[in-house]
Amino acid sequence: MKMFFSSGTNGIYGEGKARISLTIGFCILCFLFVQPNLWSKSLTAPQWFQEGQDAQRAADWYGAVECYQEALRVNDAYGDAWYALAECSYALNEYSLALNYLESAAKFAKDKVEILNLTGFCYLGLNRIQEAQNLFNQVLASYPNNIEARFGLAQLDILAGRLTGAETRYIDALKRQQSNRNALLAVALVSQEMGKTEEAQNYIQQALRYHSKDEEVQYIAGWISFLNQDYSDTEYRVRTSINLNPDFDKSYELLATVLYQQGRFQEAVDICDYRINRNREASTAWYLKGCSLKMMGRMQEAYSVLEKGLEIVPQDEMMRSALEQIVLDTFDVEDARRSKWAQYHIAKARNHEKQYEAPQAEFEYKQALRLNPLDVSARTSYANMLDRKGQQELYLEQLNFISSIQPVSVKVADTIEAYKSLLSDNLASRWDVDPFYLDKKRWNIGLYPYGTPPQLLHADASIVTVRAIENYFLGTANVDAHAYTETVTYSQAFRHARNANQDYFVLLEYQETERELLLKGTVFSGRNGLEVDSFNIYRTGNDRFAGALRYMCNSIAQMLPTRGLIIDRNADTVLVDLGSTDGITKDMVLTVVKAGQLRTPDNTLGLEYAQNDILGTITLTEVSESVSQGRYSRAGFFDRMNIKDEVIIVPAPVASEATDDSQEEKAQTETPQVVASVTSGEQTQLFQKRLTPTAEEITGSEYPVLSRMLQDIYVIE
Repeated sequence: MKMFFSSGTNGIYGEGKARISLTIGFCILCFLFVQPNLWSKSLTAPQWFQEGQDAQRAADWYGAVECYQEALRVNDAYGDAWYALAECSYALNEYSLALNYLESAAKFAKDKVEILNLTGFCYLGLNRIQEAQNLFNQVLASYPNNIEARFGLAQLDILAGRLTGAETRYIDALKRQQSNRNALLAVALVSQEMGKTEEAQNYIQQALRYHSKDEEVQYIAGWISFLNQDYSDTEYRVRTSINLNPDFDKSYELLATVLYQQGRFQEAVDICDYRINRNREASTAWYLKGCSLKMMGRMQEAYSVLEKGLEIVPQDEMMRSALEQIVLDTFDVEDARRSKWAQYHIAKARNHEKQYEAPQAEFEYKQALRLNPLDVSARTSYANMLDRKGQQELYLEQLNFISSIQPVSVKVADTIEAYKSLLSDNLASRWDVDPFYLDKKRWNIGLYPYGTPPQLLHADASIVTVRAIENYFLGTANVDAHAYTETVTYSQAFRHARNANQDYFVLLEYQETERELLLKGTVFSGRNGLEVDSFNIYRTGNDRFAGALRYMCNSIAQMLPTRGLIIDRNADTVLVDLGSTDGITKDMVLTVVKAGQLRTPDNTLGLEYAQNDILGTITLTEVSESVSQGRYSRAGFFDRMNIKDEVIIVPAPVASEATDDSQEEKAQTETPQVVASVTSGEQTQLFQKRLTPTAEEITGSEYPVLSRMLQDIYVIE
């Protein structure tokens, strides 16, 4: 028994020991697989910091942040690690967080001038302009030769539109250090923006001479070649940059874009696929891949790619606009996919309604109905907006359309009958005119994407924009807008506009960064090509493309004077095709001009005509939404007025000249201005509208792309 007991105990003990050993071994394996980084706890803070520096040099900001945080866990008084964390946060556009890290860095490295400079650049990123300027000036007061502070002040010059001042500061920095990488790249970019192509090439060649092994220098050299449309050199430079650093995504992005510009669409698709495999959220890769497939005529594939891109990056407005244009161009009205994309605009419109933003809501409802005209929900909401605005005729028109495409409820049917009864004796009914069939197109406007084609984030963005503006004007009464879908020079646009008898043509320039958008429009006379007006629209934040688009459309519409036609007459009582929706009111006086004799002035917005082409005036006695009735008074002895003669609003008297600063300031802030003046000879000038800047126009940098690239240069050294 004793032996048995001893033997059994040893057996049980041996078996238990083996099980314990297996369990421990299994736990160790799990520990190794689940927490591999814990074995590196033995690294010192300087070793963690060095790993972070290696990651930062490779632009692996997230890996660098992890290493610096590990260094700080070992030594939370490590000032260099705090500063490096701030650099990484700045590179990720987290300026407020970078400021917090800089405060900690300052506690342990108080005399480090780099902390002050980076703090100034963070202020720039947060648009705290005055604080940034004060800080850079403070640095220069103590360190007169500090190049980084001079860069900061040059950046402030660029934000203020002072390119010459920025160029001077960069050149001054080069005098102190002729091989300085940042100064050479910055002055090359600024010179290129100023149109000094030869000087830009000289500076970039100097940068290449001193820093040919730097991937960022090769990339900037490629970008400058891209701006000059030297696509072969661009491709060479970005491929060199990629060879120097295979993880440098910006070079892949530019390479795909230059391949697209050369018509090498399949190669562009391949590069985009490579970028997407590395980063599924690379929105520019999804966008450019979709555009490339579209250019190859593979519309369904292009649609699928853009659809997938929007699922991953739904906030990319340019990608959404490009997809919607494919939907409008290729899908039948009954296609169910139209409803999917209309829902996005319906949701935005309803959010605007909740915020009591009626113009924005109306804009979005119109966008939804262009995508899906059969959407009863959107049309009903839009109709209700018209009813609230007092536009009962248009409200009834929308209800009639709804009843024509589907059976309506008893309530809606009763509403239709009630409004028909209410409007049965309106002005249009008495004259037997159906406002729905009135052709009120009075202005022929051309929209042209202008200048060189390079757009890094969204290729052909200016073309997508002019198409979006054209689609907007399809739903307006008085403007016939035509978008040109190729990038043009001024002479090409002028030739096309004159041959197409366009009243005005607008050259549109589009610039954007990840956070900003700048849309420039320059208006020219289609008759003689002279510039008559311009407007710049700068937007940032969410929905910036939609906001800029809406403001651009309104700017174009508001610059055009109201003009109409006489559509019927009964003795001295006449009917014109202008109503309250056109800005017409009772007792307003209209001038009647012989048909075909109104023309645009030579160098301003408006209308002009010869004095002997005036046929008389009409004093309006009754105004409805679409038409108006008035009493005609002829000019001269004979009644020469005919149906189809034109009418314009008699302008208000010319205001007296300002006598003090307050009057002048008031005159400059009124928009639009309507004035009248008499020119030499028999020409009378009407409605010279001058579009003055509003809060939605330029409030940020006039050079957002340049400013963004200079910020990136400061980050990557």
